[in-house]
Order: sequence, then C-alpha cells, then structure tokens
Amino acid sequence: MQLQHSRTDIQVRFSDLDLLGHVSNSYYAQYFDLARVTFFRQIAKHIKYPVPSYVVASVKMDMLREIRFDDRVVVDTWCSRVGTKSMTIEHVIYANGEKATTCQTVLVGFDRDTRNSTALPTDWEATDLSGVIPPSKT
Repeated sequence: MQLQHSRTDIQVRFSDLDLLGHVSNSYYAQYFDLARVTFFRQIAKHIKYPVPSYVVASVKMDMLREIRFDDRVVVDTWCSRVGTKSMTIEHVIYANGEKATTCQTVLVGFDRDTRNSTALPTDWEATDLSGVIPPSKT
C-alpha cells in the first residue's frame, strides 16, 4: 500500500510566539507532531490492522523563514522511505503559501511489550508526490 500525502492546517496561538513576535523554534516540533497524527490517522482508514507503534529516532529541521501570528500555516507530510524497521517522514511547513520550514524525521517501529524495535508492515510503500500541489499563497 502506498502511503498517502497529508495536509494539516495549524492555528498559530499567541503563546507560540517569542519576544521577536514570530513562532518560537520550540513549537515547530509540536506542529510536526500534529501533522504526523493526521498522517497516521489517514493510514488507519486504509488498513485492516492497527497502526504500529513507533518512536522518533531522529529529527532534522531547517527554518527557512519566520512564521508570524497572522500567517496561514499548513504542514504537508509524507513518507519518503520505508525500511524493514524504520521509515522516514518528511514535512514542509508553509506560511502564506511560502515554504517556511522543512523537517525529516526517522521513526522506528516499537513493540510496547518488549520495549524493542519491531518490523513495520511489509506492504507499506513510500508516498508518490506526483499529484501534490503546494498550498496557494493567500
């Protein structure tokens, strides 16, 4: 099964801002977490088994431009690689249609009982982005 692209709208809250009036870097991870929840909820609709548990093994973020309180913020999420026990999730935050932040997260399948890594579903395939259009500038 090819994993689908997902898009998540984010409401910037006043408490997300720092003294400079833009979103503090500490909140970006929360935005990516919310987007990942949307991504896996979408997967859950298309499979007949529970979504496997996972842990975050690595996160790499690049902030390209600031995000401000009144910006329209959208996070695109997809899977760029599926291995035996790990997968790579990609995110792009758009602010008013402009790329603001990129993130690459490596997730590892996790068995809650044994507390060890475990295999991911063998039928999962990376996302095909050929039909995905970035959000419009508004």
